[in-house]
Amino acid sequence: MNRLAILCLTILTLAACGPERPEHPLRVRATTAFTGPEATAIEVHVYEMPPGTAIEEILVLGPDGERLAAPDLVHSTSETGPGFVARPGIGVAVTGGSSSGVTPSVSLGYGVTRKDGPSRRSRRVSATIALPDPAAYRANPAAWRAEVHHTDVTGERRVLTLPTPRLY
Repeated sequence: MNRLAILCLTILTLAACGPERPEHPLRVRATTAFTGPEATAIEVHVYEMPPGTAIEEILVLGPDGERLAAPDLVHSTSETGPGFVARPGIGVAVTGGSSSGVTPSVSLGYGVTRKDGPSRRSRRVSATIALPDPAAYRANPAAWRAEVHHTDVTGERRVLTLPTPRLY
């Protein structure tokens, strides 16, 4: 019984000393949307990619085995940081001298200061894929899907499958 308790405590200690979990899960996230009210194209936006991820291809797959590849992948990077903060402040001053007298004053205002903290860089890849027959898509939107082909930091090729947007 005593050995079992020691073994359990050892395992729990080793688990607590393990690597920290990343801030975000190490997976690629993506969304799909229509361009314009006529639904003539599908937009795919890939975001929150872990460092080292490479997007190779974005496709829309039709019910009859149709493969529509994105002609261009648009890469963008944004950086977010702690920003600035405005705080109200009150100032009190006294001016004057011995011969002119003393004049007290009070001032109100906002002081703008930069917050401390790390900044975060985020990459995004977007693609617009035109539908050759929008009427066929509107007839059965559930039969279509989007795929994001990417390589992770280990070099392993992966495919993220997404539903295409539905017409409501």
